[in-house]
Amino acid sequence: MRTNHRAIQAARTTTQHLAHATLGRLPLLRHTLTTAQRVQIAYVKEDGEASVRVIEPVEVRRSKAGDWYVRAHDLLRDAARSFRLDRITTYTTA
Repeated sequence: MRTNHRAIQAARTTTQHLAHATLGRLPLLRHTLTTAQRVQIAYVKEDGEASVRVIEPVEVRRSKAGDWYVRAHDLLRDAARSFRLDRITTYTTA
């Protein structure tokens, strides 16, 4: 029982850290939406592959599962893409 409680507590702490990190990215992304600025991001895909992208954010939204995404035009791919905020490791205005 105690091990299960520790596992639940660890999962809750991890979720809180991810939520804090994700919400910390919202102000910059919202600013770039209103000023039409480009953003350079370092992004890690689900499989662990890292890349650097320059994006033009279009909207920030929360999925039904509770994850936050930025929908943007990806200049590298020249296409619309969605990037999960908790997978963006660094970002700056480009």
